[in-house]
Amino acid sequence: MLTSTFSHKDLWHLLFNSIALVSFGTSVANTMGAEHFTAFYLSAGVLSSLASHVLAPLRPALILPSLGASGAVYGVVGAMMMLFPHAQIAIIFLPFIPMSISHVFPALLAYDFAGAVLGWRTFGHVAHLAGGLYGLAYLEWGTEYWNRLVRFIDRHRRKN
Repeated sequence: MLTSTFSHKDLWHLLFNSIALVSFGTSVANTMGAEHFTAFYLSAGVLSSLASHVLAPLRPALILPSLGASGAVYGVVGAMMMLFPHAQIAIIFLPFIPMSISHVFPALLAYDFAGAVLGWRTFGHVAHLAGGLYGLAYLEWGTEYWNRLVRFIDRHRRKN
């Protein structure tokens, strides 16, 4: 599950995911901190890849390999929306039209929901949905668990 997050179909696939990760990930990583962001990003990648594989049997004719970081990147975009809901972004295909991330991201999730339900083969729609929803949920509830873990580790280190 983890290695598929770092595998890509071709150079364009890698390039688009890299641009999105740098565009959104920088602000999220600066807010979370490097260790927290790394754990968040890797867990988003594993979860989105797992969801893609688990839900694939529901539409057996559509079983495709799960490749790429886009599920993890969607998690980062979801986190960006939670952290900076008024941020203005420009989609790569509409670069001169700034839009609120709070409008764009739900529209992207709706597109991927339609793609997952209708069986479109354009993208890894299930992975996108899982990653995006994970990003939203993690920022709502998961950061407290991270903070507890850090406090636990700090206390344990002080004892030794």
